[in-house]
Amino acid sequence: MYVATPVYKKNLDEAGRFEPVSFKSSQPIRHNASKTVGEFNREACKAMKVAIGPRKYGESPHGVTFNRYAPADEASLQEAINAAYRQVLGNKGATSNQRLDSDEAKLRNGEISVRGFVKAIAKSLIYKDLYFHAVSPQRGIELNLKHLLGRPPINKAEVSKFIAMLASQGFDSVIDYITDSAEYTELFGCNTVPYARTFISMGGMTTSSFNLMFDLGAKFASSDNALSKKSMVYSRLIGYQAAKTSYSGYQAAKTSYSSPAGSQGAVRFRAFGCK
Repeated sequence: MYVATPVYKKNLDEAGRFEPVSFKSSQPIRHNASKTVGEFNREACKAMKVAIGPRKYGESPHGVTFNRYAPADEASLQEAINAAYRQVLGNKGATSNQRLDSDEAKLRNGEISVRGFVKAIAKSLIYKDLYFHAVSPQRGIELNLKHLLGRPPINKAEVSKFIAMLASQGFDSVIDYITDSAEYTELFGCNTVPYARTFISMGGMTTSSFNLMFDLGAKFASSDNALSKKSMVYSRLIGYQAAKTSYSGYQAAKTSYSSPAGSQGAVRFRAFGCK
């Protein structure tokens, strides 16, 4: 018996996608005359069969699976393109005059990979208008990480690092740094569209990242650019850092405390029946 999936359920799954969508052109990727630093590092690590990024806790820590299965048919191409627009543009999608037709053609012809297409969307004028010019720096960075790595910022220091890079090297350099990173490479490779991944206990992720991702998550009927122009998690990151610092100070003070001379020390109470 055939059961059709309701349209609203399909759209809801697309809006909150945390499963991989992949595509690999049947044509060989044609690189430019000179390789980028990211391409050189990826190929070197592939040749040496060494791990280059964070892993899922349940996976073996030896080597990286570069040659993941990725379909090459037209339906998979369109699914990957639509998923990339929705993911990178923060559940907004692109109108017909906003689509990157030239880059879509390059992806179909094997001139760029899915990684290259994701990078092109993140560097496009529509993305910059939505998530660079119109928002605070902290908000922009947290959305860059959400859209390209599928996670929120880890801590305040990470946000500060990217803001400094933004000021000194420019927006495109931040996008290149994220998409060429070891983290992106191991998680998504060259052929997989980024997706939300904080719900699968990723190596190196903190427990707070689960809650922060919910704060950043766009609902089905809204997009990231409609939620807020200011950071939605930076204050919580500062709160976590302050709490951690405060606890460390408390532990240090507790350790350095010494009883006055001649005293019997602190009285320790035990629960009834405990030794």
